[in-house]
Amino acid sequence: MAFYTVMTPPPEGDRREEIEQARLIPESFAWGAFLIPGLWLLGKRLWLATLLVVLVWAVVIYLNSRFGLHATALGLIHWLIALFLGVEGNNLVASKLARKGWRASDVVEARNLAEAERRYFERALAGEAALPRVETAPAAPAARPSGPLPIIGLFPEAQGR
Repeated sequence: MAFYTVMTPPPEGDRREEIEQARLIPESFAWGAFLIPGLWLLGKRLWLATLLVVLVWAVVIYLNSRFGLHATALGLIHWLIALFLGVEGNNLVASKLARKGWRASDVVEARNLAEAERRYFERALAGEAALPRVETAPAAPAARPSGPLPIIGLFPEAQGR
């Protein structure tokens, strides 16, 4: 089972709208950030983290040109940065939302994102009053005609065999 942090936007009005706009962020390893760090950061719009990674790589390239780092050292630096982003990537997304005024409103345990969303919505909407139901009067039973009923089918008697 995985855990998901629920981030809700700043309160602006209707509680239902706030619940609908909630974002669920998995508390797990971010494989996209591990495998393609730069594109993942840009895709999540983490501009400062992207700039920081670019600056770190600029320093590494400068040190490589100045001192001639071994290829193993360059590979180790790359995988350490990728590992850090894989572990902390989703926390960077949550921090970005927190800086924008979003708040962590719940933590949900579920097998996948769809189940986590369902559990969150059930919990969040449980406290709200249900919408009023419009009850319609049941339809009056149809009046039965008096007298013998016409026989439909192959049997001429109503009760016979």
